Amino acid sequence: MAKEWATKVSRVLDGRVIIRGYSHEKLIGDRSYSDGVFLTLRGELPTANETKMLDAMLNSLLDHGFVAASILAARYCASGNPQLIPAVAAGMLTAGSNTISPQHTAQFMEEAWQLKEKEGLTIEETAQRVVSQVRATKRRVPGYGHPTHKGDDFRATKLWSIAQECGFIGERTRLYQAIHAEFVKVTGKKEICINVDGALACIMVEMGFKPLQMVSVAILAVLPGIMAHVIEEIEEGKPLRIVRDEDQDYLGRPEREIPNA
Repeated sequence: MAKEWATKVSRVLDGRVIIRGYSHEKLIGDRSYSDGVFLTLRGELPTANETKMLDAMLNSLLDHGFVAASILAARYCASGNPQLIPAVAAGMLTAGSNTISPQHTAQFMEEAWQLKEKEGLTIEETAQRVVSQVRATKRRVPGYGHPTHKGDDFRATKLWSIAQECGFIGERTRLYQAIHAEFVKVTGKKEICINVDGALACIMVEMGFKPLQMVSVAILAVLPGIMAHVIEEIEEGKPLRIVRDEDQDYLGRPEREIPNA
């Protein structure tokens, strides 16, 4: 009879812990944090190239200041409730289809790849078909564009370089890049770049990460910046921040009398 609680992740014993079959004690000091993260999420210790790539990815989202929704949400929360954990959690809750999470890009890539395989299309033909569908449905392509970085996202560029060196540029990545090239060609929007979330999704797909594992890596990557901003807000910020009158507008009906009952 199966027990109520079962896991493949770890086992806690008297005086020791086993993580994915390895001694936690022996991991401490002998392997890097990236190695531990990879092992815990994926179930096996990484190769040297996987460690180098994961190190780069964890450094790629360290902080993006007030441009990041996560930072604004976290600091706003901290201004009302000056505690580290609730404010950090508020920042993390912004992760989704529009920011931080590579999951939606990975799913978009898989849909495009399945179309290619099902229809027997070339990468270029698939890109043309996908862009046509995207434009017809006015669908936003996840992983494209950035409010600050136009034409190029330096974080994505650096990740592509390391991925090439480590052998993590494959056919799915080439398809995603071809879709981007076709999108820019058809729309003329040369300022729309593949952003860091898009690059992360491509690379992690090539590395064999599952979508939820990708989200986990991205969350770990943004945590230092969120925590640093929350600490600064609590120690140096303004209690109970508000939206100033000059930064807001009311579009409802003018004030009116409440009719008698």
